[in-house]
Amino acid sequence: MVHPSTRKISALLTLLTLLMVGCESRQPFVGVILIDTDLPTLYRGELPIGVTLDPGSGGKDLLSNNLLLNGGWELASHLEGCGYDRATGEVVTPNGSRLPYPLPEQHFGWELIGQNIGISGDKSQHYLLAHVSSTDSLVGIRQNLRGVEISPGESYRLTLTAQSTRPATIIATLVDAEMKQLSTPLTLTPTSEGGRLVGQLKVTQADAAPSLFLEIKATEGEPYLVQRDSISYWTSQSSATVTIDDLLLQKVGYKEQYGLDENLYALLSELHPSFVRFPAGATANGLYPGNYPLYLDSIQLLAPLWTLNQNEYTHHFGYPQLLQLAHALHSTPIIVTNFGFSDPSTIQRIEDIKLLPQRIDYIEQLLAKAPQHQVAIQPGYGLGGAEYDRRLTQLLDKLDTIYPNLQLISAADRSPYNEYSDYPFDLVLPLISYNNLAHIDSLITQRDQLLYPQMMSEATFDTDYTKGYFLPPLALRAAFMILAERRTPYLQALGLTPLIATDLEEQFPIIEAKSGTFHPTLFYQYLCDFTQLRGENLCRWDSNNSLQSDVITSLTADKEKKTYYLKAVNVTRHPLHYQIKLKGKNSNFTSVEILSYTSTEPTTSLTPAGFAHYEKSVTQERLRLSSHFHYLFAPYEVVIFKFS
Repeated sequence: MVHPSTRKISALLTLLTLLMVGCESRQPFVGVILIDTDLPTLYRGELPIGVTLDPGSGGKDLLSNNLLLNGGWELASHLEGCGYDRATGEVVTPNGSRLPYPLPEQHFGWELIGQNIGISGDKSQHYLLAHVSSTDSLVGIRQNLRGVEISPGESYRLTLTAQSTRPATIIATLVDAEMKQLSTPLTLTPTSEGGRLVGQLKVTQADAAPSLFLEIKATEGEPYLVQRDSISYWTSQSSATVTIDDLLLQKVGYKEQYGLDENLYALLSELHPSFVRFPAGATANGLYPGNYPLYLDSIQLLAPLWTLNQNEYTHHFGYPQLLQLAHALHSTPIIVTNFGFSDPSTIQRIEDIKLLPQRIDYIEQLLAKAPQHQVAIQPGYGLGGAEYDRRLTQLLDKLDTIYPNLQLISAADRSPYNEYSDYPFDLVLPLISYNNLAHIDSLITQRDQLLYPQMMSEATFDTDYTKGYFLPPLALRAAFMILAERRTPYLQALGLTPLIATDLEEQFPIIEAKSGTFHPTLFYQYLCDFTQLRGENLCRWDSNNSLQSDVITSLTADKEKKTYYLKAVNVTRHPLHYQIKLKGKNSNFTSVEILSYTSTEPTTSLTPAGFAHYEKSVTQERLRLSSHFHYLFAPYEVVIFKFS
């Protein structure tokens, strides 16, 4: 027989259990996201997303196959109208663009060690000249390898041109800041006839900031008798004059496709960019009359497209490679050309209206070289004003009749001067942060997209995380891309920068360059997911979901409106429980696939920068024909839902 008190305790426990289950099933949610499949489509078409190949990314020319900066000592001349930052070894162009440009008085980026060694040559050609003796102390050159980390077992291939009047050797090694060897030494022997010398350096010790060091030695010969006045003696001392030029350092295994490292090409292929643009706009603007190549040779195979004082900067990547690369990627090639004047913010304006016909002829040459003229031309970047529009009109008047399918992108808003424009203009945005998302949204929507079509080629994000409301880099980019997807009707294309950088923490690029190779970042993965998981129907979003909401969303559907894609980002550092309501005749979804990017930082962290590190997970849940779906957003979570 059960004691009455035992029955009471059992009943009480049962009641408490039911209450707990009831509380769990009725856990309060702080917001609702509505997916109404009966609402009409807002717009048909996906937002085209492309990339800009910026030769200045990461502090060196990452489109070059050379890990050495200025391996030929050709960036030599002082540029009229430019400033120089000697602390960073950069030239400051008239429009304020900063580009790596080793200064002549700093040996063009190389450290010279010892005496009787220097740079010789004329304005168009430079080389290293060293007078060495077998009795000399250390004589050589050294250069820090920017953005290169080395690991034991790796090998690097060194190629150079050298000549010596007498027997001499060049000993190459990778060294650290204290000149300690990090690789096996490579001995090269130049001849009196000169020629190319090739060898490999095998890494023996890891280092995050290695340098290439070349020591130049005169080789001791056979003993010979020296007679001076009444003194005679035997010696084996010798001397030599050695010249070195065209140094090329590559990681062993480097292969090239369309002017790019094959790994970089493979990563670009996975991105499926709608356009490939070259170079960055500020780069092109910095080249004003007298500094931009107008001759046809500059667009021939292996010739540089972008030069300073006719000196090569972009190395082997040029206009032919851009056309070939874009064709291989099924992308539109966009070439940014200087249009005869510098940025309007320039204090020292250097312009010559007499050169305008030559500029137009040059652009015509670019168009004529493209297969079926499928190339878009953007004359300048971030420019504006009546003078720019007048010049652009002259360009169109000449080329419109010759190239009826001309794809031209204006660098300026033409609305103050024209009732409408058949050509899109490149909308230049301020640095993007969470604090100005609403302002950026207003800039995108302020014009009639039918009268003045627009694109954004270089969306750049603020990297100063100490001011305003903090949002981790990935969450900030996701919020902006969601905003851009919501405004697809207003945008003909979107480009994100930087594409490539060596500083992952500071610049948060799409692709990281490290140790002479290229690696996808988490932003790269999200960008791939973003473009692959979307439909061609832009759906109306809940009017309650604004850019000030805790969770910002966009919604698209496939052609048949049977699969829906919900993109969302939690812009708070708090976990948020949301209800996702499914409504309409096509809302009988049976499953949802969830691609989630969550911060690895504990939510109690007091260091905002720690939230920059994310991890990706993929899960799938059955919906059982439910009219709603509950989801707990983690702090700063970025997520894509696929309902089907």
